[in-house]
Amino acid sequence: MIAITLGFAAPAPKSSAAAAAPAAPAKQEQKSTGLSVSPEEMIILMALLQSPVFKDNFVQSCSAQSAEWLGTVQADKSCQCAFDKLIGDKDAMAKILGSVSADGSNVDISKWGFGVVEPCLPKDFPAEMDGAFVKECLKQKDLDKQVCTCMLKSVKKDYTVHSLIKTAFEDQKKLEMDITLKAAQCLAK
Repeated sequence: MIAITLGFAAPAPKSSAAAAAPAAPAKQEQKSTGLSVSPEEMIILMALLQSPVFKDNFVQSCSAQSAEWLGTVQADKSCQCAFDKLIGDKDAMAKILGSVSADGSNVDISKWGFGVVEPCLPKDFPAEMDGAFVKECLKQKDLDKQVCTCMLKSVKKDYTVHSLIKTAFEDQKKLEMDITLKAAQCLAK
């Protein structure tokens, strides 16, 4: 019903998807869905990923996608954090490599895991997240602002930012069902 999406939880643009495919064990090839990277190619990929140009591109792109939900300042902070976590976590980088299809497209961010994103999330719901939730909710033609505000209050009562995003990462169907239930409860009021 309502998609909860953050920039760093959304698929990367095709141009950065190929670049976002590094790190695996250095002495063997990493294979996944037809993609194979030698140890030498892995070194080059890691060097490219750690370049200031790639970092700036990643943070700018991520921030642009996240600003509606997190606000500009928090989006910049969270995206910078996410980049640092990704670059510093060889296991996460191997997961990214494993999520890239053979042609370098179709990065499945859900395979990265919530652990990479979690430390980068704000503790409290930013005002922008409230507004984005209501805006997304209002796209449902049968819901009005009063119902959407009621749903938001119910979500905030039952979830923290961390638990909401964790559920979005790990059990999207559960989150959709919970939000649908909250909508029905708010409509019944």
